[in-house]
Amino acid sequence: MGKLYMIRHGQASFGSENYDRLSEMGHEQSRTLAYHLLAIGLAPDALYSGAMERQKDTARAMVDLYGERGVSLPELWIEEAFNEYDSRAIIVSYVADLTGEDPSLPEDLANMYTDRKAFQRVFEKILIRWVTGRYRKPGIVTWEAFRERVNDGLKRIISENGRGKTIVIFTSGGPISAVIQTALSLSDENALRVAWQIANSSVTKFVYNGERLTLAAFNETAHLTLKKDPALVTYR
Repeated sequence: MGKLYMIRHGQASFGSENYDRLSEMGHEQSRTLAYHLLAIGLAPDALYSGAMERQKDTARAMVDLYGERGVSLPELWIEEAFNEYDSRAIIVSYVADLTGEDPSLPEDLANMYTDRKAFQRVFEKILIRWVTGRYRKPGIVTWEAFRERVNDGLKRIISENGRGKTIVIFTSGGPISAVIQTALSLSDENALRVAWQIANSSVTKFVYNGERLTLAAFNETAHLTLKKDPALVTYR
């Protein structure tokens, strides 16, 4: 059986002008993860990252540490299939529809980029609307199309690498939940709810054999909890 590890990036820069970069906490999570992967002897046959900066920088923490310790790694390949969906575009497209329906929304909107809880409330309401596919917007990719893009990319790299390999992919919560949805035959809404539970720098493992993909471990954060600092476990 082949092994597939999908790793969520470290914490991004919430509330800043450029969200797509690791925060100081995100860099620490990524380094902690890299030391953990080295300690358990993870030796991938193939290494991939999405094209987003937060994904690539999380992968580079592993590449740099392995290099410092003289442990060889395969070349890091950048694969856009594992990019996250454009949450900002989705929020902008759907927020007006919800403002008239939910009296509490304007207050949360005013604080959503300074208050993580307010952001999550707005984000959940909009993403649930988006994922149903009933309220399509011009120029906004559907959840179905997003899931197909992720799974097509996954099928391609599994085919290219063959059976019995160990593949590591640095990506985001959306692609991880899309693959979990496929593996477990979840509904679209339940797949989205899974995404909200995926911690920064967590490890989710699958095993594969030909076309069959099986979830083996979900959202592992032992490398963070062993540091005995609850602040290291973040979700946004």
